[in-house]
Amino acid sequence: MRATDDLSIDDIAAAWVAREDRAPLGAADAVARDAWLQADVRHFGAYARAHAVLVRTDRARALSSGVPGPRDAPVAAARAPRLGRTRRLLRWAAGAAAAISLLAIGVHRQDDDAEYYATRRGEILRVPLQDGSAITLDSDSQVRVRYTDDRRNITLLQGEALFDVAKNPGRPFVVRAQETDVTAVGTSFAVSLTERRSGGVEVLVREGVVDVADTQGAVAPARLLANYRALANRSHGIRIEAVANEDLEQQLAWREGMLSFNGDTLSVAAAQFLRYSDTRIVIDDPVVGSRRIVGLYSASDPLGFARSVAVSLGLVVEQQGKVVRLSTPQGPSHAARSMQ
Repeated sequence: MRATDDLSIDDIAAAWVAREDRAPLGAADAVARDAWLQADVRHFGAYARAHAVLVRTDRARALSSGVPGPRDAPVAAARAPRLGRTRRLLRWAAGAAAAISLLAIGVHRQDDDAEYYATRRGEILRVPLQDGSAITLDSDSQVRVRYTDDRRNITLLQGEALFDVAKNPGRPFVVRAQETDVTAVGTSFAVSLTERRSGGVEVLVREGVVDVADTQGAVAPARLLANYRALANRSHGIRIEAVANEDLEQQLAWREGMLSFNGDTLSVAAAQFLRYSDTRIVIDDPVVGSRRIVGLYSASDPLGFARSVAVSLGLVVEQQGKVVRLSTPQGPSHAARSMQ
């Protein structure tokens, strides 16, 4: 199986898993799969996600290109001899994905005839759509999907999502987030309501071209190319920034269960970890909270993050249940606890 420009990493991973599900791979195909897995760290994460979706959600049937029905015991038994190799390949991938759950809390319809997809805290979900497009939902996120004959309408209600859009010039793919519309024909882009700097909507384009516009026409629209970001809100309009390819992939590291920080403050980082874990990072001293960090960290390990930045910034870590405190060695919270 060869990767093409028209297939995303997730699409290729899903195709490999679907082929494995249908029948054992031949020797040549197994070598080709292993070479693809080893070619890029992102391939392991995509492969792990595809396996988890196939096993744990009914909607994984769409990844299997029409493989019929639930698998019965004889089929499971037939697959047993080849699971050892798969488990070895997934062992590293599972660590890289930071044990983020890919269980879907599901799709349901409401009276408006739309479909709603959502994830709980710590979950990531890839949703295949009827036209060949796909949505990858970040932790604690929700989208509304409603297709008509001439338009594909998506509303990002909460959180962040990556959209891989199937080409169809006659049927635009429109994502609405608050007061911003993002329109694409065939492309890959992310939209976030958790933008850390301006509090508005962030649009990050990985492939193709998208148009970003204010729903009320109060702000001049903008066209966005690959490796560019738009920050949109009513106070400053639509601000466009170039994004290096490496930075772009780090911005989307949440797909692999990771969080990337590049000059963000500790307070901002603490808030990001709360989206993925019940453990809270508390910083009582605003001076400590304003310290800036750079790095890639497991989204599901706030304690590990706190310990890492404590070493690099000369801070103290204290854990009490699901609360992790960061302070200076002589900081107010640390001094108060030392006197008790």
